[in-house]
Amino acid sequence: MEITKQNFAEQIDNITEDLKRSCFIGFDAEFTAILSGDNFQNSLFDTNEDRYNKMKTAVSKMVMTQIGLTMFQYDRDIDTYVAVGYTFHLCPQVVADIDQSFIFQASTLKFLCKHNFDFNKFTYEGLPYLSKTEDAKIRQHLKDNTLFQNLTHTLDIDDEKLLQTYCSDVSKWLTTSDEDTMYIDVKSSVLRYLVHNEVRNRFPNVLTTDSLGNSNKVLIYRDKYVEGAVSAPTAILEENLINSLLGFSQIIYLLEAYNKPIVGHNMFLDIILLHNQFIGPLPEKYITFKKNINQIFPVIYDTKYISHEMSKRLSFDEVWKSNALKDLYEFFAEGKCKKLEQGINPIRLSTPFDVKQSYHEAGWDSFCSGYCFVRLGHWAACESSGKYRPVGPTETLSGLSSYRNRVNVIRASVPYMNLVGEDPTSHRPQLLHIKSLNEQVINISKVVTALAGIGSIDIKPYGSRAALLAAATQVTAERILKQYRNSREYRISVYSPYQHSVASRMALWGGALLTGSLLIYFLRSNIKTKTNLSY
Repeated sequence: MEITKQNFAEQIDNITEDLKRSCFIGFDAEFTAILSGDNFQNSLFDTNEDRYNKMKTAVSKMVMTQIGLTMFQYDRDIDTYVAVGYTFHLCPQVVADIDQSFIFQASTLKFLCKHNFDFNKFTYEGLPYLSKTEDAKIRQHLKDNTLFQNLTHTLDIDDEKLLQTYCSDVSKWLTTSDEDTMYIDVKSSVLRYLVHNEVRNRFPNVLTTDSLGNSNKVLIYRDKYVEGAVSAPTAILEENLINSLLGFSQIIYLLEAYNKPIVGHNMFLDIILLHNQFIGPLPEKYITFKKNINQIFPVIYDTKYISHEMSKRLSFDEVWKSNALKDLYEFFAEGKCKKLEQGINPIRLSTPFDVKQSYHEAGWDSFCSGYCFVRLGHWAACESSGKYRPVGPTETLSGLSSYRNRVNVIRASVPYMNLVGEDPTSHRPQLLHIKSLNEQVINISKVVTALAGIGSIDIKPYGSRAALLAAATQVTAERILKQYRNSREYRISVYSPYQHSVASRMALWGGALLTGSLLIYFLRSNIKTKTNLSY
């Protein structure tokens, strides 16, 4: 189901109930920009902290335009997973002194158009949201009694005129009409809050409240003491305003409250965006970022990492052609996994997705991520027990527990980000040191071209005549060493900080010079002493 400003209020209770009943939740998101260019090239040299530092500045200008959540519930009577999918359309907002900004890259626009992204839903119907930092700021304004003033000062001209028109209508009604009540239809939640407060300030004898059955209408009573009517408490008006401003952030708070496991595919960028958009500005320290994410989402599974690790258990003929989400989903959905030919749990969508929806639509991709998670968990649980049979969510989560809170990292020095502890040590071969024997300045492009056919590598300068080389596999590293063992163009060896580091070499030379100087000093002193004794 697609969720926009038009139906969010009427669906929030259903969403909450579906979330409460779920055993885990599939997640996916679409963004306004793609990290591209030399500054964002994934490198085999990167630690997770390096990768985070590369991304955090650019990501602060990106937003999620769509978030897909699929609630996977389990029907024990028929051993079936029932998937309830939602696609939430989001759009930044301006309120008081908060003006959310973002960038839209042309390349991203082209990509989104290719996949039938609905820009009208984004701009006209997208749900607002607030980060925890922005939420706290709004609530502080309320506490300081400055929100009303901030909101009125930042109204655009049209809304300011509309507010004055509403107040003029009330004044006219009070002086020319005998009716006991009047209605004002105000679609904007911010303007509705201002109307309540402005009418009460200008006309202290009237009573204002929300109209029953229509939350957009402000109901005004001529007599504030009329029997059976109660003025809407200020606290209620403020709560209604906050909820409308929070928009999708209410779902984030529900996810936090219920602590349901979140399942996504290749989630490194996703969780950085989740922090920036719904927690607050990205912290300087990588370790603080991990801690903040884990506090809000304590259980995360990444099917990209899980499938990469579990593929090692399959032969070449058995394994999927790639673990991109589309290929992985179709591998399982089309029954190609020989490990799951019997005893599998059916997975049923409660409401089919629209026929126009496809991959790179957040709701559909969130379903695919959860679907793959069920199948991978089934395989792991049955392999552990030695029997292939229907498997419930407890066994599924248990079977994949060793992958919990490990987020895939593409082409880096380590395979995953550990959200609850120290990141793993590098799983790549030792770095290689390459020195040009014929050139005063090493030509990096020439080296890359020369080594490209051997295997996947990354290279970076290391002084004027040398470079460091990172190989993706030990096989590649050994091939390079073997092939260039007797090269007259380059000297390649396993990198040693003591042997190849400029600072280490200077320290060694400095130590040697100092030792030599001391030796000469003692020798001269000894000779001088002997000479004096001879006299």
